[in-house]
Amino acid sequence: MKIAEVTHKYNISRQTLYYWERIGLLYTIAKDSNGYRNYNEENLKQIEFVSCMRNAGMTVNKLKKYMVLYSSGEQTFGQRKQLIADQLDEIKHQILKYKNAQQVLEYKLNHYEELENSFNKKNAK
Repeated sequence: MKIAEVTHKYNISRQTLYYWERIGLLYTIAKDSNGYRNYNEENLKQIEFVSCMRNAGMTVNKLKKYMVLYSSGEQTFGQRKQLIADQLDEIKHQILKYKNAQQVLEYKLNHYEELENSFNKKNAK
């Protein structure tokens, strides 16, 4: 798959792909005879994973650590699992914060709607 197709499919920029490749988040991307990148299924799986982890808030440094551990083999399962578990805990914490904020915003919005309705009824008389 060519880079234009990849950027479209995953809604990421060329610069992001180049950056991820340069810092080691993506392994070797094959190039055709003209020097154009040709992304294979393994590359696409890596892009999906990295993109998902970035969307989950994982830092580039933690992702780099994960990829180094991944390339080190089975003996790093526990460390990789812990990185993923830590990120999941962080997401759960963020979701809770957003849910609490949502409740406050909904309360305030309802309060203002009640005030507005009361004001409109009072002024309609």
